[in-house]
Amino acid sequence: MKKIILIALTLNTFSSPLFAEDLNLNPTVVVGSRQKQRLSDVMTSVSVITRQDIERLQPQDVGSILQGQPGIEIVRAGGLGMQTSIFMRGANSSQVLVLVDGMKVTDEFSNATPLQNIPISQVDHIEILRGNASALYGPRAMGGVIQIFTKSGGNTSGPYGSVSYDSRNTKNITGGYSQKFNDTLFNISLNHQETGGFATKNSAQNDGSVLNGFSVANPTKNAYNSNSVSMNLSKVIIPGQEIGIKILGSKFDIFSDAGFDYGNGVNGMNKLRSNNISSQLFMKNQINDFWNSTMTYGVSNMSNRNDYNFNQSNIRIGSYQTSQKDFSWLNDFVINKNQTLLLGLQSNQIKTKDEDTFFGIAKFEGSRVINSLLAGYTGKFDAIGLQLNIRHDNTNKGEDATTGLSGLSYDINPQWKWAGNISNAFSAPTSAQLNNIGSGGNPNLKPEKSNSMETSLQYMDSKKTLRVVLFDRETTNLIEATGPVINIFNTRRLENTAKSANNGVEISGQAILDSFIFKVSATFQDPINKATNSQLQRRAENFGSFEIGYAFDKYKIGSQAFFSSSTPDLPIGDACPNPTSTPLCRTNAGYAIANLYGSYTYDKNWSASLNIENLFDKTYQKNFGFNTPGLGAFLNVQYSPTIK
Repeated sequence: MKKIILIALTLNTFSSPLFAEDLNLNPTVVVGSRQKQRLSDVMTSVSVITRQDIERLQPQDVGSILQGQPGIEIVRAGGLGMQTSIFMRGANSSQVLVLVDGMKVTDEFSNATPLQNIPISQVDHIEILRGNASALYGPRAMGGVIQIFTKSGGNTSGPYGSVSYDSRNTKNITGGYSQKFNDTLFNISLNHQETGGFATKNSAQNDGSVLNGFSVANPTKNAYNSNSVSMNLSKVIIPGQEIGIKILGSKFDIFSDAGFDYGNGVNGMNKLRSNNISSQLFMKNQINDFWNSTMTYGVSNMSNRNDYNFNQSNIRIGSYQTSQKDFSWLNDFVINKNQTLLLGLQSNQIKTKDEDTFFGIAKFEGSRVINSLLAGYTGKFDAIGLQLNIRHDNTNKGEDATTGLSGLSYDINPQWKWAGNISNAFSAPTSAQLNNIGSGGNPNLKPEKSNSMETSLQYMDSKKTLRVVLFDRETTNLIEATGPVINIFNTRRLENTAKSANNGVEISGQAILDSFIFKVSATFQDPINKATNSQLQRRAENFGSFEIGYAFDKYKIGSQAFFSSSTPDLPIGDACPNPTSTPLCRTNAGYAIANLYGSYTYDKNWSASLNIENLFDKTYQKNFGFNTPGLGAFLNVQYSPTIK
């Protein structure tokens, strides 16, 4: 409670807006109810990362800009492009739904969320919904939803671009063109990013010993190279009738440390090649004064190829592919100025095709179809707000679920608001988890299930915001590899055996004082594996971030700091319930790091920025055995003819 009061008092010392172009305190969002709302009216826990945030902080990937958000922990297995895990309110990465312009980002084979496949250069803004959201978005949305919106144009006119270089031999080049022609809006953006990187694996923790699983670090730096393009085209045919298309494509190569000798006396390096493409057609129709319809159809394909022991003889190949077709039809009905109704249907078809000659995974093909009906209601009755959502999802694998969300809010006065909600959610096993027996598949798996409740107190005026959220969630039927060993690689059969629980408090605030901006986030939680009564792996009990920025004349400077308490990690062996009793248990120590940023605006079109990452060159870990970036400096020059 003392921490909450201190943050509240700190925010109340800020009182005059001058940095407002970088800090929109009350934007319009859609992720909280799938209908447009002001952030101050949302009854769920929602936050926004704006385009101004991205340009100010200059993150190298999507995971970096998400780090520091309330309730979110990002864990990356090495440098850029490596597998990136998202833990939201303690939920597994596979229980967080990531959408790009409404399309799911998922790997049907591994059930991972390949956040690293999304190029930050093509992102306009991000909306984040914490807590169970299956009643809105269906399976997988147990920990929350991250909705990423690509650049659509409208903020710039004509060509734009940027060039950056950093101390890790990183080059980042972006070029594009945006224009509005009468009722037509067009934007195209291209990006090339490459880096020499750093050695992925920690040599002290990959020394070839039995305690470290015989893993041996390769000192070779893990290089990364990517190219991406996004295109958005939309046209208003007549007022209230709009059609458009969105395309996002990316291709990248990553060299990664295999961690062992392939048998030829060389510590192996693998090369991962990934190709990703998604496209979407949409149509928005105002049927009449009270009925608005949005219809979308999208397709996507993710293809990954892993060349094991690259540049050596007898290269073995791993090939993994996930493709999707998605159709949705959402209908907003305005009952009156204070009440709206949402009705919709969605159909998602997802396929996977996989084969891995190194790990002995025979060719596997699987698919599933999820058909869904959803309904929602939002209303405001004087000081009382109400939100109700229900959704039914049916799959061709016989996994049906009905989920709901009930939210209530009360405006204490024009600045203070109380809100609360209860919800349930589920995550269905993928076709590979059900049917790929050689990789641990189990046809008897059941969907994971979660129940959640939260209550919040919010303060908002034109200059500052403060939100305190108490949450409690419990998950059952967790799918984990706890069954018998099925092959020489110690692959275990997947089972519904685990349970987890988490409760805690999230504190977040933003403020403007003349030439200053101030942002703070802190999460205090108790993520527990109920089967072993131990802390969930790679989940911290306390973590957060702090940012302060200052603007003067044509300059902006600032600092961002992150902190985290220690986290348990994967053990060598089957279980590690008590890290103090066995040397096989791994722990990532707590840490605190700081970044700096500064920019100079030459005129309304030209600017330059310098960002320093890990200012004090702090050695820290989020993933045992893997290194994290040390001190780095990034210089960026940008041309952006902004429409005023």
